[in-house]
Amino acid sequence: MCAICELKIEFNIGHPHALTVAVATREAMDVGVLPETAVDGALSNMKLRMAAIEALKGLQARLEASLPVGRLMALPDFYVLLIEIGTWGFFHATEAGFDPDITPEPPDVTSEDQADRDVVFVSSEAALQAILNEDLSVDTAFADNLIVLDAGETHTRLLRSVLDAAFPVAGNKAVNF
Repeated sequence: MCAICELKIEFNIGHPHALTVAVATREAMDVGVLPETAVDGALSNMKLRMAAIEALKGLQARLEASLPVGRLMALPDFYVLLIEIGTWGFFHATEAGFDPDITPEPPDVTSEDQADRDVVFVSSEAALQAILNEDLSVDTAFADNLIVLDAGETHTRLLRSVLDAAFPVAGNKAVNF
């Protein structure tokens, strides 16, 4: 499900960095940095999917609200994968914000050459929600592999600077499990 375009896009693919993020997320939960995901029962997958969609919409809203149009338009197209149940979001900037009507192709996450791969953030919903709630800094999330960005050097610098502008935090240190 693309939370941004509200289309059902079940790519049925993961990402090579998903295991790294999953292990880091589990460790962060074990030491209390991130809250446990307390969803079970017959509707647990639906609840996890809805939480992931809300987190992706929160990211979209924060980026749109904190960036001038020119800076938003300079962003490359990128995907966000929230690992709990494989919820993907696709972000394509326009002058009116991120395009809700775009139908993305499945991301290329396996090409050997970085230039051939799509730009992908890999995270858990728990980490993204903690960032949105200002309980976790972007720097800490990256330092502790709670978020991994699969992108070339230029796109990495650009996207990190945009996240730093959207989520400014002073004095937060990495947990360093």
